[in-house]
Amino acid sequence: MRSYVDKEWAVKKFTPLIRKLAYDLARSLPPSVEVEDLVQEGVIGLLGAIERFDPSKNVKLSTYVVTRIKGAMLDYLRSIDWMPRTLRKKMKDVERARSKFANEEDPEKVRAMISAELEMSSKEIEIVEREILRNQVLSLDRYLLSNEEFADLIPSRERTPKELYEEEETILKLKEAIESLNEREKLLLSLYYNEDLTFKEIAHILGISESRVCQIHSISLSKIRDKLKGMR
Repeated sequence: MRSYVDKEWAVKKFTPLIRKLAYDLARSLPPSVEVEDLVQEGVIGLLGAIERFDPSKNVKLSTYVVTRIKGAMLDYLRSIDWMPRTLRKKMKDVERARSKFANEEDPEKVRAMISAELEMSSKEIEIVEREILRNQVLSLDRYLLSNEEFADLIPSRERTPKELYEEEETILKLKEAIESLNEREKLLLSLYYNEDLTFKEIAHILGISESRVCQIHSISLSKIRDKLKGMR
């Protein structure tokens, strides 16, 4: 397919954006993931977007490009195994323990209860919880890139009927999973993902502590993940 966009112009225009997206993403990743690797994947995503962009789809170039850049970076993260197996096990153990104490609103008390349950130090649990949050945010970001807002961005010739069906199913399941949350959980996710507010800003709006916002956010994503698993 002939490209409608000059590649040299596009690379110059969008490279600063790629670097910003890479650094924003890297803030939620361990130091072992190199920012420059994310930038490189973003450039590859940009070049692919330029090749496939079709103005007849009535989609803004910037919207299409950002979607493909983010998708390329997230695909790269999924392709590398940057999380040790022992950490994955600890994450599962902490999540299972945390679900038992979901009604407890004091994050410090919850951490102490989990610590006693799993015989882990509070510091170790804090580290594991941080990794859980990173993993959940990345997973939900990947699902959100499949939202119907972007359904027409990728030409249908790139996807088979089976892939299109699976994508539609994923979107429907994600909607159902989000709808199953309570109103405060849905509001919190909307403020974080749609309004791009920080946990501190959300805490001010909801009148709760920042650590409680973090706890609700993590519990909400765990619920969504469990719902999606149950819908398979």
